[in-house]
Amino acid sequence: MRNIILASGSPRRKKILEQFINFQIQTPDITEIKDNYFKAKTTVMALAFEKGIHIANKNKDSLIISCDTIVEYGGLLLGKPKDRKEAESMLENLSGKTHNVYSGYSLILLGENIKYVDFVKTIVKFKKLSQQTINSYLDTNEYVDKAGSYAIQEKGALLIEEFKGDYFNVIGLPISQIYDDLKKLFNIDLMGFK
Repeated sequence: MRNIILASGSPRRKKILEQFINFQIQTPDITEIKDNYFKAKTTVMALAFEKGIHIANKNKDSLIISCDTIVEYGGLLLGKPKDRKEAESMLENLSGKTHNVYSGYSLILLGENIKYVDFVKTIVKFKKLSQQTINSYLDTNEYVDKAGSYAIQEKGALLIEEFKGDYFNVIGLPISQIYDDLKKLFNIDLMGFK
């Protein structure tokens, strides 16, 4: 059985992936630069690859899975908020509007010279939020360490009117598409793997 490493410190990615396979975790030590000059899909794929290759270079015979997620609204990239004030501003901007959530991911096995990168996009529409709702949500502290300042899998679900695409992509790991690619590239079927 192939050794698999998730190149991420995200507890959300760990929770999704551990339903399907056994793996180790190694957190990449990279500086994440998110620049509005580049398109969201380019940014997340580049960061996912950078995370993955950082860990792959130390583990050439292990399959490395890495991912990066970002929210894009009106051409601007919304990463994790620095503080509550920035989170409040993000939620006010997203209120009543539609935004895109992009996750880039990479599957790397250097021992077999396989380096694969792709992305998934989900469209999310927020309800029109009152200032009281925004403040109440910020009081939960769910916005901390979340791209776009919300968590769709927690109380942030109450902010959302609808979404189109992969729900797990919004959480941070587009497992359905990764499942397809693991089967195609490595003959790993998550349905019966664990």
